[in-house]
Amino acid sequence: MSQKITHRQRHAQTKHLPDKYDELDKKRKQRHNNLSLFSSKFSIFLIIIPIVLYSSYKFFIETIDIEHTNIPIDLPKLVNTNESIPDRFWGTYRSNLYFGLKHRSAQSLSGGLMWFDYATLQKSNDRFLRHWCDQNDQLKYGWTYHDGETFGIEDIKDNNLQLNIQWMKENSGKHGGDWTTRINVTPQSNSGSIPISLFFYFHHDLPWIKEITSISKQSRDTLNIRGQTNELDKFTIKIKLNTLSNQPIIRTLTDIFQLNTIHRDILTKLTSNRPKQPYFVLTDQVFQSTEHNTFFIQITLPKLLPDETFSFDIIYQSDSSDNERQQDITGIYFNEEILRLQKQFDQRFENIFQLKTKQNMSENKINFARSTLSNLIGGISYFTGQSLVAKPNQKIPDEYWTTNLYTAVPSRSFFPRGFLWDEGFHNLLIARWNQNITMDILSHWFDMLNDNGWIPREIILGDEARARVPSEFVIQYTSNANPPTFFLTIDYLLKTNQANHLFTLPFIQRLEKWYQWYNRTQSGPIPFSFRWRGRNASSIYELNPKTLTSGLDDYPRASHPTDSERHLDLRCWITLASTVIGKLYSIINNEQTNKYLNYAKLLSNNDILDQLHWSDEYEMYADYGLHTDHAKLKHVLMPKKSSSQQYQQTHMIRQITNESDVHLKYVKHFGYVSLFPLMTRILDSQSIKLDKILNDLQNTTLLWTPYGLRSLAQSSSLYGTRNTEHDPPYWRGAIWINMNYMVLSALQHYAKIPGPYSDKAGQIYKQLRINLIKNMFRVYEKTGHVWEQYDDRTGNGKGSHPFTGWSSLIVLIMSELYDE
Repeated sequence: MSQKITHRQRHAQTKHLPDKYDELDKKRKQRHNNLSLFSSKFSIFLIIIPIVLYSSYKFFIETIDIEHTNIPIDLPKLVNTNESIPDRFWGTYRSNLYFGLKHRSAQSLSGGLMWFDYATLQKSNDRFLRHWCDQNDQLKYGWTYHDGETFGIEDIKDNNLQLNIQWMKENSGKHGGDWTTRINVTPQSNSGSIPISLFFYFHHDLPWIKEITSISKQSRDTLNIRGQTNELDKFTIKIKLNTLSNQPIIRTLTDIFQLNTIHRDILTKLTSNRPKQPYFVLTDQVFQSTEHNTFFIQITLPKLLPDETFSFDIIYQSDSSDNERQQDITGIYFNEEILRLQKQFDQRFENIFQLKTKQNMSENKINFARSTLSNLIGGISYFTGQSLVAKPNQKIPDEYWTTNLYTAVPSRSFFPRGFLWDEGFHNLLIARWNQNITMDILSHWFDMLNDNGWIPREIILGDEARARVPSEFVIQYTSNANPPTFFLTIDYLLKTNQANHLFTLPFIQRLEKWYQWYNRTQSGPIPFSFRWRGRNASSIYELNPKTLTSGLDDYPRASHPTDSERHLDLRCWITLASTVIGKLYSIINNEQTNKYLNYAKLLSNNDILDQLHWSDEYEMYADYGLHTDHAKLKHVLMPKKSSSQQYQQTHMIRQITNESDVHLKYVKHFGYVSLFPLMTRILDSQSIKLDKILNDLQNTTLLWTPYGLRSLAQSSSLYGTRNTEHDPPYWRGAIWINMNYMVLSALQHYAKIPGPYSDKAGQIYKQLRINLIKNMFRVYEKTGHVWEQYDDRTGNGKGSHPFTGWSSLIVLIMSELYDE
């Protein structure tokens, strides 16, 4: 993510603008004040439908008396935090680490792996310790298997070593059962004999360690720790060395740490005594059971030879499982169980996705798909804490109530937290694998509703999660939405028929409140129109003020944000949501059924859609608002803040080069937004506008590339342009997999239903699918990663990586499983 200029900085710098920018600002404000009158007159001619038709659906947009930020909605909770789910109690829920685990409790015993090798240490004094996933480490890592409940296998390739991590658990007792993590480390064949130090730690907010039995002559291979917490009761942790021939140096440490700084603070506990002891090892410290909340073990391997593997097990055993446990999860038993679970996974994977039946699916491609699914599942995390929330213009944020969130994350290295619109896409794939996990995730998200029906766009819970987020993105504003993609997930579940039993009345009630919040707060200036809130109308540093709430960030909208904007994509999202709400109420035979479904029919009416969003001039569906294409960024000298300032600073400021062109119009930027009536299947299969869109899809000067559909047409004046001097283009040409998935899903739909354009839709579908699979697999083979986006000119990966959030939808594309 590029460096951002904070609102406070913008405000301070605006004070020093030259006079001519003050004049432009006055004109902008004057234009805005006159806009409401113009818009109301314009609406009369724009919509030719009876007012009485719309007034019958006024209940969707009624205002409420008091807007709260941090009061939970008064509806039954969907998640009972007092009841644990054994299958998902323990898990690799610290996905921001290369390997970390915890259990689903407000206060969890958390485990984590760290390591460094001495060759990397000699090259860098500040980037040698591996702990948090960080793409700047330039590692290749990821899960090759992960089923979300029972086991996972991860491979990590560092510069001078390889790690293979195997984790499995067995449910028993009252506290989530037993589990074992096996860590295998092997030097790279070209690295020679380089010393390696491995660390594993356990942390809890409160003291938990009761007794430590160290490795000794009586027990040469095993160290035991006895512990107890309120959530787990009594337990034993065994650290067992499977390899004794390497003569490792073992050190342990207990102390007080905080999770968000533990990787930094542990470095202060290392010491060396050269030349007698040339390695950095943990210092000895007296164990204090009443204070210490963290246990560390360090294993230093002085002379591990290339291709020689060192292995050790971390074995967790709950006392409540003692009567059921037949043997420790280690040794030959562990090996046999891991192999059995792998075979079971492979069989289940093929039964669901049936890739072996598809054309041109090599074994390597199937492994790529299996790993991509596993990385999405392995990225599922569990967070506890309080979000910071605020109303617009509220200076001091409020704290949300303490909440727990079980969710997948877009990227372990760059976005290790919950994102609202990402999660709906994630669960299109997760639901294919395990519907119970999806319903668990949805329930946690909908328990985040405040009493207005709002859910934060980003969920940042706990100090460790907050430490990974730039400060300007921490506070979530209660006026801001995000695409309601959970309706995509729920729509898929409804179409499977057997999933109907998953949706209880409390679930539907919470979903309805969320839906009503969108209709109340994101409604547009005229009937049946909608507008994303959160755009900055006073921005002078952005070429086109961002619409972060839409999820499409810098995708071009109207150049001058006003209340008269009409956003096409949001209207399509609400159409989908209305249909799904109606379907849900039909399940329970509620009287609301016709009201919601009838409203969905109105929103799906192609005539109304065309009146609001079709441009005859541009022959495309588009946003509408106060707009000009005559905008550019120009370096401007800023006045000196004081006489002592030696040089004048420059900033890139937006300039309008043709003020007379600024007026209400359709926004001529063809791209993903223009495709939403297609992607959400609102377009009638007989519509000639469908034919126009299909033709435009194949146009290489617009969106078509050999690698997938680009986000913005090459013909757009903002294609590939920076939005500020600090922000490179993001949704201005790059290929995004979630949008390509939606297009493919729609193309398959239109290819299957009777219509004059079904053959054309089918042909485009086949070639687009081939292009996406071929390119993503090529880049994966080359880099070892799935990426956030792909370059529309070269096909190469761009942005954060690994990004196995919505880019993992490639698995559904390969298997041709959409939502039908």
